[in-house]
Amino acid sequence: MERGGLFRLGLINSMKKLPFFLPFGGCRGRCVYCSQSTITGTANIPSPEYVSSVLRELDGPREICFFGGSFCRFGISKVKDYLDSVVDCAPEGSRIRFSTYPGDLSDASVRNLIKAYPIACIELGIPSLDPNVLSLCKREADPEAVIEDIKTIMDESLPLGVQMMIGLPGQTKESSIKDLKILAEIKGPISWDLRLYPCLVLEGTELENMMTKGTYKPLTLDQAIEWGGLFIDCALSFGFNPIRIGLQESELLASKVRGGPHHPALGEMIASESLVRKLTRTNWTGPWIVPEEHISKFTGHGCFGLMRLAELTGTTTTAVSEKLSFFPPAGKIL
Repeated sequence: MERGGLFRLGLINSMKKLPFFLPFGGCRGRCVYCSQSTITGTANIPSPEYVSSVLRELDGPREICFFGGSFCRFGISKVKDYLDSVVDCAPEGSRIRFSTYPGDLSDASVRNLIKAYPIACIELGIPSLDPNVLSLCKREADPEAVIEDIKTIMDESLPLGVQMMIGLPGQTKESSIKDLKILAEIKGPISWDLRLYPCLVLEGTELENMMTKGTYKPLTLDQAIEWGGLFIDCALSFGFNPIRIGLQESELLASKVRGGPHHPALGEMIASESLVRKLTRTNWTGPWIVPEEHISKFTGHGCFGLMRLAELTGTTTTAVSEKLSFFPPAGKIL
């Protein structure tokens, strides 16, 4: 049964987030696509003492995030230092979010430590569960072991999310949706946060060499939008909560992209694609009634959403716009 509603990117988790980036922190290897210094804008890992000094200056609760590496591979002592910095120095009501490799929580002592803190979400890095894709990406992961690790973590009732990718070497739409279905079956009716990253070719990565040699062909922008829209549409129907699509745009990132679907509005266009798929699946010919918060998904970026709706229904933008109406969210005074 389809559980997902219309796509509201990141609206479910409203607490302000404060990210700390730990580039390659805890990573035992380097995936062919990864360049954390480019993604995060730094090559330095902040110390727990530095984190504490920043948190003391906050004026209200935040969701303190540790991204850019595999958090639980720092070792139990340093992980505890980072977690303690939040509990001791952040305003009351703050919570913790971090990304890590699923196997890092296979140790019961690590899980027991984590459970003692106010965890908002543990984001598990699962770019793919396809053995061939993982091998081509030089990703240290055994899909069967990853699945068992996730089940073990779930037994502790820890809040989970996933970070996934599309457009990886050897990956197909079908294999990525299969991965999503596997995770959906594991999580059951629980909602998991989801970050989706269409693969970019970044300067200095092995993937750049693969592209140069012709052994890897990155997605075009149109391919990424279509694939991403399908992926997000499926994710919503499986009960995932998409909170981000694509890397955070920056001048540094833009200067380091060598190939792939780089566009500052990629996430919004994929969200539009997902919404249009939802509408046409529900009612192929219209009319369609949509919350007004989604107007930009139809009118933004050269009326991308309107054009896709017209394309999928075999009509014109004028015709579909006449069948679209928007209503205010609940509680809004007209």
